[in-house]
Amino acid sequence: MLVKIFAIAGLAVCLVLALHMCLGRRRQQQLEGWWQDAWGWLFGRALRPFNARERRRAAHQAALDAISRAKRMRPEDDEGHWDGNVYRPKQFEKPRKPH
Repeated sequence: MLVKIFAIAGLAVCLVLALHMCLGRRRQQQLEGWWQDAWGWLFGRALRPFNARERRRAAHQAALDAISRAKRMRPEDDEGHWDGNVYRPKQFEKPRKPH
């Protein structure tokens, strides 16, 4: 079964290459351009979740959102204390219950 699938795939590739050779140079270039565009689009869509530029942009936006939330917070309302450059609000100093 698997051998037949490989044989059919090989025959299809040979037929496509034979048709490509029968085309004129101008049509070959058009077909190759279309193929490169289609492959680039498909490859780009497949790798979109792993795109480093988009991840950096999303991380930068998340950092800016966190900074804006921190600026909106008013520490005097919460009456916490600063430990170096870390602000520790009193609402997080609740005693923990033992197991």
